[in-house]
This record gives sequence, C-alpha cells and structure tokens, in this order.
Amino acid sequence: MADLVQPRLLDYILQDMSARFDHALLNIGGELIHYPIHNTIFSSQSVRKYVYVTETQAVGKQILGSSLMDKDGNTLANQGLNVIKNDKGFLIGFEISVRLEATTNV
Repeated sequence: MADLVQPRLLDYILQDMSARFDHALLNIGGELIHYPIHNTIFSSQSVRKYVYVTETQAVGKQILGSSLMDKDGNTLANQGLNVIKNDKGFLIGFEISVRLEATTNV
C-alpha cells in the first residue's frame, strides 16, 4: 500500500505551526519580558525556535523560564529554566517535533 500522507503535508503542518509563534516571554527574576524569536530552523519532522538574550541583557539575573507565545498572548510552548545570566550571550532553544499518522478504512 502506498503512503497515504505525503512528505509535503508534514512540511505544510510544520510551516503553519511555526507561523503561529510570534514572540517569546521570559521570566527574568520574576519579571515577564518579551523577546523576539531570534532564529527558526526546519528539519524533516521538527521546527526549532531560538530566543537570544544578548551579552548586556539580564546580567546577574536569574532566568526562570521561557515561553513561546502567539500574537494574542496565548502560551503555545514553555520550558522551565534556572540559570543565572552572566555577561555572555544566552541562547534558548525549543524543538517541536511532529509525527503524523493516517489510516484508511477500506
């Protein structure tokens, strides 16, 4: 039996999902701060979103968590962190994988 779902459908799903992520919300020392999405990378079954805290931002403060948000402020993905930010850049990554199964009733 031929594959019911073609790879292009998974590409569409990943691209549509990726477009929903508008910005990140970081909990820095108990304060919620908006950050832009720094970079996006697609692979065969996943999308990776990166948020970058620059060398001069949040130095000496504790980063407690990061969330990816949609344009309406809804949380779409989140992860807890517990990092004291130093004077180096800090990259936060989210990897979201998609697995799609389809069956037919013949």
